[in-house]
Amino acid sequence: MAVRERYEPRRDKGRYLEKSLLAVLGVLAALRDRPGESGRRDRVRPELKLASTFMLILLVSLSRNSLFIEAAAAVELGLLCLFRGEVIARVLRKVAAAAVFAAAVFLPAFLWGRGGNVLFLLGKVLLAVLAAAIFSAATPWTSVTEAFSRLRVPDVFVMTLDMTIKYISLLGGLVLNMLYALKLRSVGRNERKMHSLAAIAGTLFLKSRDAAVTQYQAMECRCFSGTYRITRASAWSPFDAGLAALDAVLAAAFFALGAWR
Repeated sequence: MAVRERYEPRRDKGRYLEKSLLAVLGVLAALRDRPGESGRRDRVRPELKLASTFMLILLVSLSRNSLFIEAAAAVELGLLCLFRGEVIARVLRKVAAAAVFAAAVFLPAFLWGRGGNVLFLLGKVLLAVLAAAIFSAATPWTSVTEAFSRLRVPDVFVMTLDMTIKYISLLGGLVLNMLYALKLRSVGRNERKMHSLAAIAGTLFLKSRDAAVTQYQAMECRCFSGTYRITRASAWSPFDAGLAALDAVLAAAFFALGAWR
């Protein structure tokens, strides 16, 4: 009792916890923060933005004309300029990651001397990814399901997409809390990191099962028949007309240039 007690726990590397926390936070930020993106692009109907994105990706993938590819790139870069700086940086990071992956896939063909159109194909891949990233950044997740409903997509697909998005957010918050609790309780060196992660995975499975049963019972109590009802769309705005006109110009340029040949 006369000797002062000094307990110094051994230092441990907690990079696995930090990376897990950052990964979960990134997913939750992508799901929850995007509805705050205000601006003119939010005044466009979500179903029109979705149809425009599909059309642009289809035309770019079918095109064999470099002039049309350049025109599509100019349109996408012009739309990208409507966002704030941090949103542009986030979109460009996604495009850069897709560029690295596509370059790694095309590299063997280029090294074997069979990659004469590698740059052309790489440009098409980047434009397709950029179009999807612009739509993702400009449209809240709640509006995505609404867009699919207005485009007469089967209700089973809409329900699956809607529930997937909601439960990713719900279970992601649960995982985040468990990782925070694990980090606060980790004192000194933990030799059983994988055991802790396995316990988190097991708890997450049980919680997701309970949530699924509760969701099913709530749907039964409310006599849910599998039909999604959405509110009637408002009248077309000038922004809707502008996007529709831009789509018409791109489609006309595609056929005028004979880009499919």
